[in-house]
Amino acid sequence: MDIITIFQALLRWGVFAFIGGLLLGLTIFAGYMIYKKVFHGQRSMSKKQGLILFLLSCWLLLVLALTTLSRGSNFTGSFNIDFFSGYVNAWNKWSISELQLIIFNMLMFTPLGFLLPLFWKKAEKFKVTFFVSIGLTICIEIIQLFTGVGIFELDDLFHNCIGSLFGYFCIMAILPIIREKRVNFASVGKALIFPCVTGMVIGIASLVYKQQPYGNMPILPAAKQDMSKIQIITDLPLEDEPATASIYKNTYTEDQDYIERIISGFSELEDITFSSIQRREGEKRIYTGKSPNSEDVQLSVFFRTGDWSYTTWGDAATLTEKVAKNYGDFYKSWLKESGLLPATAVFSIQNNDTLRWDVLEENDLSIAKTAFTSGSTIMQFDSNLKLTSMYYGISWNEYVATEEIISPKAAFEQVEDGNFEQYVPFQQGDTLWVKECRLAYVYDTKGFYQPVYQFTGYINNEDNLWDCQIPALAK
Repeated sequence: MDIITIFQALLRWGVFAFIGGLLLGLTIFAGYMIYKKVFHGQRSMSKKQGLILFLLSCWLLLVLALTTLSRGSNFTGSFNIDFFSGYVNAWNKWSISELQLIIFNMLMFTPLGFLLPLFWKKAEKFKVTFFVSIGLTICIEIIQLFTGVGIFELDDLFHNCIGSLFGYFCIMAILPIIREKRVNFASVGKALIFPCVTGMVIGIASLVYKQQPYGNMPILPAAKQDMSKIQIITDLPLEDEPATASIYKNTYTEDQDYIERIISGFSELEDITFSSIQRREGEKRIYTGKSPNSEDVQLSVFFRTGDWSYTTWGDAATLTEKVAKNYGDFYKSWLKESGLLPATAVFSIQNNDTLRWDVLEENDLSIAKTAFTSGSTIMQFDSNLKLTSMYYGISWNEYVATEEIISPKAAFEQVEDGNFEQYVPFQQGDTLWVKECRLAYVYDTKGFYQPVYQFTGYINNEDNLWDCQIPALAK
């Protein structure tokens, strides 16, 4: 979730929270008046407390909306008790979006720690705010668990509590200034701990990452798989000797000039007016625009691989043989003039509605020491013969170095240790049949094309296919 997506969610659900806060505030006020008039209650509530209670109500409704109502029921009673798994995931993917989500989960609870001491005198004590913060975030995690809209995560408990305590230390640094006209440097120091530590951790991680010769491997898991509950069966003859393999790098990784060239070329080709505002989603940069007939269009650029896609969200239409050939010749010329289509690309027409160019890898990448291109480009058109979707997946790679890699046997030991990514966890009593091991390639976070061992097989029966990838580069 990138920062723009976060702000869009805040704006969308902020209106709900404000209206809900007003209704909740009116309900509480009505209850308070009944308490005072009917039951002759002695406790009073100041206007300041009433305002703060309204703000707390809006905050709580906003948090509940963001953590429950804005999500589908895609989870079924899942727990994640691996502490700091979010940080490991952000490191493996070197993802700004993952980092933004971690920081947002902290800041989301900052208003609680800031406002609670203003509303409730006892909350000026650290332990009161601490236990209220822990209790409330546990309740939210339990709601997510039983409704299936989220996962019960220890990281969320930690982040929410840290954010609330940051708000608490901020208000406790401000209160002496308001009440006593003095600065409590100890309280100010406590409030500064959180941003300073966060900045220091991000700085150290960035320095370490920059010094690495290659990038991180997104295929690595945030937490290992539990292999104690399953049986692994294989008859693969796995070699125990290390070997070497070539390393490549994508020519257009993080190349802003290349991205601007694509945007400019597409603007001219399809007469698209792109907005100056862009957003980042994971490994993509999203550019939105308008077609000549004011239809919304979107260009998504995968900045680590050079892939990109264009869509108007229209339906694909069937093309006549003549139209398909003419459009194929036209876009082939544009792609070649733009330096986007290798001479080895093979053109084909699929399903009478798709134009396609394919570039196949011709050499064994592990021993080749030359630049190469591979991938496909696909495009479709609507009933008005306007381009409705295009995917450019041709990668241009340069040879970088030859490095030592681990043996297949050492890679299989990583499988046995559960050090691989798997979306659906193993169940007690599963049998994993590993049938094949081969050397493949994936991109790391710096755009290097690294060798990996790809294991394939099935779980329990041949219909339940399984595969995983283990980094092959020796550390």
